[in-house]
Order: sequence, then structure tokens, then C-alpha cells
Amino acid sequence: TPVPTAPPTVPPTPVPTAPPTVPPTPVPTAPPTNPPTAPPTAPPTPSPTAPVTPAPTSLSQEAAFDLAYGVPRCANVGTSCDSKALLNGRGTITNGNESSASNTNKFGTACNDGNSGTYHSDESIDQITVTAGDLDAEGNPVPSGDFIVEGGRAYVTVKLWCWGSGASDNADIFLSSDASSPDWQDLTTITCPGGGEQTIRHAFDVPSGANQSIRVNFRYNGSASTCSNGNYDDHDDLIFAVKPGSGTPPPTPAPTPPPTPTPPTGGPSGPQTASYDAGLGAPKCSYGSSCNSVGLLNGRGTIGGGNEPNRPNTLNACNDGNYGS
Repeated sequence: TPVPTAPPTVPPTPVPTAPPTVPPTPVPTAPPTNPPTAPPTAPPTPSPTAPVTPAPTSLSQEAAFDLAYGVPRCANVGTSCDSKALLNGRGTITNGNESSASNTNKFGTACNDGNSGTYHSDESIDQITVTAGDLDAEGNPVPSGDFIVEGGRAYVTVKLWCWGSGASDNADIFLSSDASSPDWQDLTTITCPGGGEQTIRHAFDVPSGANQSIRVNFRYNGSASTCSNGNYDDHDDLIFAVKPGSGTPPPTPAPTPPPTPTPPTGGPSGPQTASYDAGLGAPKCSYGSSCNSVGLLNGRGTIGGGNEPNRPNTLNACNDGNYGS
């Protein structure tokens, strides 16, 4: 008996095992981060800066002829004031007539130039300059670069033409603090250091006054003067503006009244009648509220009918007149 054929056994097809799906883990949403707002920073307060003193805006000034004054004038404040060629020459000398001669202040006394001689052979003032600054020990100019200012220092430079060796020629230099009413103050007298073209200088303290003036009286021999009258003499003015000083003068203290004297104790204190004091030669009272000469001064000297007792009743030798009645 044949063995029955067993039906083939098909291995069971395994069910595919899918890996379990892991549910996705949501990524937490970060809350939006706003950048922190920085507190406002105030700009730093700059340290106070001391005001800078401005440099002079109008530096050296060139004078212009002023018809009212009759002289060259710098109307504006500057570091210097220069007459330039306005004073060149003298009066009506040959080949050197001075423009607008005599160039002396009309608000002062008239002062005319001498007209003898020849230009740049005989005496003449050719230029005057006033500059803020000083002179060193050797007389060299040291300009300050600042304005000409009240209470400061300045120097005057004068260009001259000196005759011969210059030994007979002298320049008298004067200053007035008010050109509208000249009151000339003597600064110096300088003898020409040589012949021909020469430059002289002199430094001075600048007084108070907004409109000041320099005068140079250039003379052949003679003596110092604001206006000499020689035939070869030249006289010229230069008016310059001055800046007010920064300092305020201290107040003038009120006068201190004298102490009230204390009446002496034990003496009289009411009205007093004078008696003649032979030692003093005049009537005298003791201390009191008043002093009355009564009849001790009645009359005068030895006049008729009115002889003064104990004449002359003065503390020194001072005699009365004796005429009259």
C-alpha cells in the first residue's frame, strides 16, 4: 500500500513586522525673544570750557585824515595806528610839501610848521606809529599783538629826517588822553641819534580815554615845547582809538567822619562868653555849646571912633588897616 504523499507544507509567510511608528515629539516653540531695550543713555555733559578770548579782529590800523580834527586818525581800535605817508614832509618846504599841513589838532592851539629848508636835507617828521606793547632793555620794540588798551603799555615810533649830524635836532613827544580837548602831557625829549633818516621810540602807560593823541614837536635847537616856532621846526599829531580796560576801579571808600570829641568832665557845658587870652592874642572860650566874642572884636584897628580892643585879635602877625571911621 503506497504511502500517501503528504501535501507540502508551505511555511507560513511571516507577517511583516513594521517597526512601530514613534509619534513625532513636537519641538517646543520657543517664545519669541525680544532684544532687551537698553535704557536710554544720556550724552555725557561736557565739562565747562572757559571762553576763549578772541584775537583782535581789526589788527593794525592805517590812519585816515580827519577833517574835524585836522590830523590823521585811527577811528577803530587795533593793535597799532600808523600815519603812513600822511605826515611825510614839512609845511611848504622845497620838494617836500606836507599833505594837509600842519597836521596839528584843531581843538587845540594853532601850531604852524616852519617852511625853511629842503626836503630830506633839513628837518621833517615823516611817520608816527603807536603800537600796543613795550620796549626791551635795549630799546627794541616788543609788540604785544593785542589791542591798545587802557591801563596797558604802548610805544610810539617816529621816523624823522635829521639835519647834519642830528646833534642839534630834538623831538619832544607828548600824549593827550582826550583828543577832543588836548591836555598835552610830556613823555620825553629825544635827540636825533644821527643825521639823515632816523627812527626813535618811546614806551608809555596808556591812560583812560577812548580817543587819545600823540604829538611830536621836532625842533632845531631851542627848548622843549608843544609848539616851537623855529623856521625848521615840524609839529605833527596822530589820534588813535583805545579799548576800554577790563578792570573796574575799586569803589571810593566813604570818608570816615572824625570822632565826636567827648566833653571834658567837670567843665562848663552851656553857652560861653569869650575873654581875651593874652597868650593867644585873641578872645577864647572854655568848652561849651557855643562861644560868643560879645564886644571884644568890635571895631577895627585904630579907626576913628572905633578902636578895636586888644587889636588885631589874630593868632599870628596880621595887622588891621587903620583908615576910615
